[in-house]
Amino acid sequence: MANGKRVLITGGAQGIGLATAELFLERGYEVAIWALHEDSVNKAVSALNGRVFGQAVDVGNEERVRQAYAELTSSFGPLSILVNNAGYTLTSRFLDEESSYWRRVVDTNLWGVIYTTHAVLRDMVAAETGSIVNVVSDAGRVGMAGEAVYAASKGGVVAFSKSIAQEVARHHIRVNCVSPGPTRTRILEMNSEAEDAQKLIDKMIRRIPLRQIAEPRDVAEAVVFLASDAAAQITGQVLSVSGGLTMV
Repeated sequence: MANGKRVLITGGAQGIGLATAELFLERGYEVAIWALHEDSVNKAVSALNGRVFGQAVDVGNEERVRQAYAELTSSFGPLSILVNNAGYTLTSRFLDEESSYWRRVVDTNLWGVIYTTHAVLRDMVAAETGSIVNVVSDAGRVGMAGEAVYAASKGGVVAFSKSIAQEVARHHIRVNCVSPGPTRTRILEMNSEAEDAQKLIDKMIRRIPLRQIAEPRDVAEAVVFLASDAAAQITGQVLSVSGGLTMV
């Protein structure tokens, strides 16, 4: 049964985003998803039996974000919850990378969160309610070999989230982060195709106390909890879902 709350999930067409969309639907929320490519959006909408509102949006493009948000609120209605989940990274050595790769990582992981939050937050402030959950990474909390610029972008999101949480608390808006460790997603599978990258990933797994990679659903459970009224007194926090990889 619908609970009247509407949620937007960026990067919602696969992996953690898709699992989060499924879980929100199960809990009675109305769900919209953004993803980079139209075909990915269509596949996700079909996989979710047409129960979500989908848009193709490059979150690293400020103009497109604002246009898409206007279209969304006109067709879907005002949002109660924003989940900034869209992300991009490869596993590679910093000295082997090029600046074009760095720009894509920062545009997606940091600027995408800033643009989308800025577009959505004004309406939440006007409504005097809302919840934002940003999906970050334990790489952004403790660093990670092979993901230096990615770690920098995610660390930026953590600092941004805590700062915004302080600004908007008086408007009854909460801002939190879920911080996955290694998770079985398409990006992890893509990275594992390179021999050097696979060695780095295997090294990460050996460091996990629970000795297993998280599934997207594991992360989705944390996202939905922090977005929900069950977490009404939680804001400005970072919750790791990493099998104990980081304990900070």
